[in-house]
Amino acid sequence: MEPKDGQENPNPIVAMAMRIRARKDVAGAIDSATPAGTPPPGADAAASLETFAQALAVGARRLNSILGKNALTFVRLERPMRVRLRFKEKRVALDLDEGRQLVLIHGLELDGEYQFDASSATQGLINLSILSTDPGYGDSLTPNVLLKRIAQDAEIPRPAHLENLGPIQF
Repeated sequence: MEPKDGQENPNPIVAMAMRIRARKDVAGAIDSATPAGTPPPGADAAASLETFAQALAVGARRLNSILGKNALTFVRLERPMRVRLRFKEKRVALDLDEGRQLVLIHGLELDGEYQFDASSATQGLINLSILSTDPGYGDSLTPNVLLKRIAQDAEIPRPAHLENLGPIQF
């Protein structure tokens, strides 16, 4: 958002609007690239987490193609199935608890035990650690939502031809 000479846009309202627009562009890119992912009928938590991880991998590749190489790191580990996401200083870990058929999530204030929502048309995780009276109860954590949360501060880099303040310079 800064011109080449290091000065910010002199109008703070315009500068803020440009940052908000860049964040909306990132959210739109995540939505357009991340598949919904539906697990096969009767799938257990391991198969569902595998499908969820595939959708996260596709979204992470798309985000990296927009934000630059290695902006978002996606790591998939097997036996037991684990997924790690890292964007700058933010980290999220998804671990499979096969015995209880749950996914344990740590990071981004999403800490808790999650279960896949079998009744939903799109694949999502429901937090079992939230009480029914708390806000966010029953909200589904989809791959799109998770990628948006981890990359919420990301901004699409401005094209080089827009780095100047305008066509007229004094």
